[in-house]
Amino acid sequence: MLSSRYLHLHEALGLGPMWLKQSAKVLPAQAATAAPSSPAPAAAPADKPVATRASADARLSAMAAVNTARSVSDGIEASAQRPSEKSLPTPADAEPSTQPAPTVAPVITADIQPARVMVVSICPALEDSAAGQLFSGDAGVLLDNMLAAINLKPTDAHKTAWVKTAAVFTPTPSAEQIADALPQLQAELAAAQAQSVLFLGQIFEQPHHADIIRGLCGNTPHFIIPHPARLLRQPQLKRNAWTELKKLKQILSG
Repeated sequence: MLSSRYLHLHEALGLGPMWLKQSAKVLPAQAATAAPSSPAPAAAPADKPVATRASADARLSAMAAVNTARSVSDGIEASAQRPSEKSLPTPADAEPSTQPAPTVAPVITADIQPARVMVVSICPALEDSAAGQLFSGDAGVLLDNMLAAINLKPTDAHKTAWVKTAAVFTPTPSAEQIADALPQLQAELAAAQAQSVLFLGQIFEQPHHADIIRGLCGNTPHFIIPHPARLLRQPQLKRNAWTELKKLKQILSG
């Protein structure tokens, strides 16, 4: 015969179920050894494992701990994350800038000096807008060298842009922008008293701009060559540009 306290001790130590013979008898534990606050549980049937309330509570506590751990990401609860650890807004969510891009100041015709040729680009380049001056970089150096090759000094050319004050830089202004700027260009050409107009950029070669170019130049001869910035990127185009510049030289010489 065995005392039931040995069954409980065996279970608490994790030694697995104790199997007894069907003829074995289990005696209740002595009152002196039983816990005063809770009576000893009844013995389990001999053919089933013996379980205690303490072990069941332990298993429930362990399961609850596992479920709690699953609700936490990276060891930090979402509500406890610092602001720097939370997701930042993407660039698309950022508020767009409303400040316009810098532009080259409009030309005042009273300040225009007489020139032999008026040189026209479609709009200021980004570096020109930053510097506040047309042809301020390497493209300007190349332009001066090309003009010098046909015996023109920098002061012999009035350099301007067709669309000067576009809010955002674009190499292809709209037809409305080009038409709106025509009176300003006509006033500049009259003030410069130029004998010819040199257009820089392939946009001036497009057929739908032919009428507005005639509206500017009238009977004044005009020529079109690639923009110096493009010539720097594609030197093979310089041959055709030189052909047009020689025609301009003949006009100025005549």
